[in-house]
Amino acid sequence: SNHIKTIKIIMQISFIICGMVSGIILFQSVLIAPAINKLIDQKQASTLLRHLWPKFFLTIGLLSLLSFVTSLLFPTDQILTKYSSSLSFVLMSICYFMVPIINNAKDSSKNRLWSNLHLTTVILTLVTLLLSISLIYFNVF
Repeated sequence: SNHIKTIKIIMQISFIICGMVSGIILFQSVLIAPAINKLIDQKQASTLLRHLWPKFFLTIGLLSLLSFVTSLLFPTDQILTKYSSSLSFVLMSICYFMVPIINNAKDSSKNRLWSNLHLTTVILTLVTLLLSISLIYFNVF
């Protein structure tokens, strides 16, 4: 009985983390970044976004790692949680390590390279969002 309660609590941790990841991605991408680009001048927006995006990728990566570690420490049949959280961690790590390369491309006026790298981070972040939402969906329905 206590074992079942523990498993249920651990499953809730994964759901909570998925909800947090989804919320952070939507909040940053839909509300924060567009508002910054619209409301403050380009140089200030660039400085602020260069400060925020690495923390964004790091936060989501660490939350994904926490979800993965939790699923390993407390073995359940959450194979989907293990795969999606580990993949999300890898994707967000890639984005995190791409940030200086993206900034350098922008600073060097390599606009095509910047555009391609930026699009890559957008796609990887979208995949991470879809993984989080699908994890909740497939565990609820």
